[in-house]
Amino acid sequence: MKKKIVAVMLSALTAGSLLLTGCGGGGSSSGDSGSGSSGGGDTLTVMCVGTEADTYIDGYNAIAEQFSENNEYGVTVEIEFYENEQYKTKLTTLMASNAVPDIFFTWELSYLQPFVEGGKVADITSYLEEDQEWKNSFADGTLDLLAYDGKNYGVPTQKSLCVMFYNKQIFEENGVEIPGTYEEFLDVCQTLKDNGVTPMTMCGTDAWIPAQFVQQIAGGMAGDQLFKDVCDGTEQWNNETHVKAAEEVKKMADNGYFQDGYIGMGPEESTDLFTSGQAAMYFQGAWDADKCAKSEIGENVGAFVLPAYDPQYNNISVGSVDTSFSVSETCKNKDAAVAFLKYWTSQEAEETLLYDYARIPAGNYEIDESKISPLMVDVLNISNSQVGLTPWWDRQFGAGEGVEFNNTCVSVLGGEDAQTAFDSLQQFAEDNANR
Repeated sequence: MKKKIVAVMLSALTAGSLLLTGCGGGGSSSGDSGSGSSGGGDTLTVMCVGTEADTYIDGYNAIAEQFSENNEYGVTVEIEFYENEQYKTKLTTLMASNAVPDIFFTWELSYLQPFVEGGKVADITSYLEEDQEWKNSFADGTLDLLAYDGKNYGVPTQKSLCVMFYNKQIFEENGVEIPGTYEEFLDVCQTLKDNGVTPMTMCGTDAWIPAQFVQQIAGGMAGDQLFKDVCDGTEQWNNETHVKAAEEVKKMADNGYFQDGYIGMGPEESTDLFTSGQAAMYFQGAWDADKCAKSEIGENVGAFVLPAYDPQYNNISVGSVDTSFSVSETCKNKDAAVAFLKYWTSQEAEETLLYDYARIPAGNYEIDESKISPLMVDVLNISNSQVGLTPWWDRQFGAGEGVEFNNTCVSVLGGEDAQTAFDSLQQFAEDNANR
């Protein structure tokens, strides 16, 4: 049976273009669309996030090879992969030296904005306008998240949201079920802990990972209105909900719901604890569904949405577009670069990534459920049940308040008083209001 993805970025996310105005978006840009560019080298260089542990790398390379074998420009595409944090540092360095690859992976919203304002990113609006079929293939609202001053500077290839992966066998052996309320979730964690099982894995070294958990719980306390209010400045960072949500996560840590030593553990190590069957749950973006499904416990992995602290805010999750790409202003063959992005976002390529690597497409495509894993069915059902998605704070606010929010959450886990920590974040925001 085929089901069609509900391919809309709901609630706060669909209002991405509006949120840009309230959250430091709408930056100015320079440079033309490059639609008349031609010539220049036989190789298109692409820079992307990924490690050997990410199963999708093979899929990305396959797309590059297929395009290289048959394109009218005679170009060969070469992709270089970097670990998440390493990538951010590398890209910033290359931007400063005008040595950016032809195409580069980017996050949306305020992450891309300073590069656009610096004239480092090609305006691809004319390409989208000249090919309405391509433009209209994207889910409603997704292109807005990569637009500034009404011009498009990138395209999303996927979308994602945070889910709680869980080990069905561990749940069954310990007599617990998928929780329907937040209180039941805490009961599940306590039962597992009492039975000598690590309830959840957590990574403390990459600050955005615990921060997304705090953000998820905060959304379950106050809904996506909190996100909108912080964005438009009517709510402060040190609001009661943020403080309470961070305290909830610290309480989980103090109760032993995370693995020992999590605060100094990296993302791959903490993920491996789950995929090797040493922990019952793992909160992460749906992009890890394929990694989980292809692990040694793959057939036992399912997913559920974390129940909201306040039930009226159920099915509001941290989520947004994912794996977006932009063309650098220095690219000598922008026509070929955009053609590659068109190929990447074609139904053929997107279906390959969905069926073989569990990547949720950013476009409006029908899905044959017989071709995806039971875990991916869970993920898509969660996606379709959402009534609101709020982008990660570090995407919405970039390297300023967004990154500081992440660091604040880690500092609370490290023992700092939550109110004091968020007061410092608010002070940082006020001190940098005119930057």
